[in-house]
Amino acid sequence: MAGEEWARRILEKELKRDVTINDNGSAPGMYDLRIGPADAPEMAIECVGAVDRTFTETWNVGPAREPLQLSITGDWRIVITRGAKVNKIRQRAEQLLQELEGQGIQDVSVDHLLKRHDEELFNELESLGITRSYCFRSQGTGEVYLGTPGIGGAVDAQGGAVPEWVGEFLLSPQRADVLEKLNNSGAAECHVFVFVLVGFGGAPWSVESYLFGNLEHLPVAEPNLPLPVTGVWIASQHGTQGIRWDGAGWRLFKTREESR
Repeated sequence: MAGEEWARRILEKELKRDVTINDNGSAPGMYDLRIGPADAPEMAIECVGAVDRTFTETWNVGPAREPLQLSITGDWRIVITRGAKVNKIRQRAEQLLQELEGQGIQDVSVDHLLKRHDEELFNELESLGITRSYCFRSQGTGEVYLGTPGIGGAVDAQGGAVPEWVGEFLLSPQRADVLEKLNNSGAAECHVFVFVLVGFGGAPWSVESYLFGNLEHLPVAEPNLPLPVTGVWIASQHGTQGIRWDGAGWRLFKTREESR
């Protein structure tokens, strides 16, 4: 309930209305927050995290754990894809890296050059979900860190990517339950509060970079929100502000004072 309570406090402060936790676990399919009485809500709000579940699962069983300690000379980093076969990587890593060290190879990228020069190695690394392996300390202690590709790129300071992204995000089949809960609420206004967890693959870099920026500019375009959604709130766990669409335009709201 931590995220819902964080959203509740923000909504109360921004809208200057009492906001109640609606989902108390007493029945299935309850939406998270409401304004107004339970039998006649004026506004229903559902909270949802923008997180790639496959990415998160891969992160939890791979990079989030302690580094591997292997019988090799150097210290290495293995970059893996979302959905990589982490358990098999753990089983094969020692032999693979021993072979690379034995050949004096300290950096291997799984690309067309590797495929042309060593198709067998290319096929194995690709099947495991490895995109690159490199030695960052040639005389190390045999530590091997699993990681994911770094985020980055051009920063969208104008927020131009947000309207299209949030519409597509809410229209995804993965959010069908969000729309169903709001549709069954009977509220005149239905809002979604979206938590964008930076670095967890739930939103593109253009959206993530915008949200933890200064938010000096608001998006211009209207989002294509699926029925029954009439408003949307978007905030990251970083930064001090979020943005919301209220049906008439984009607005800023503060998040700094509301610690999660």
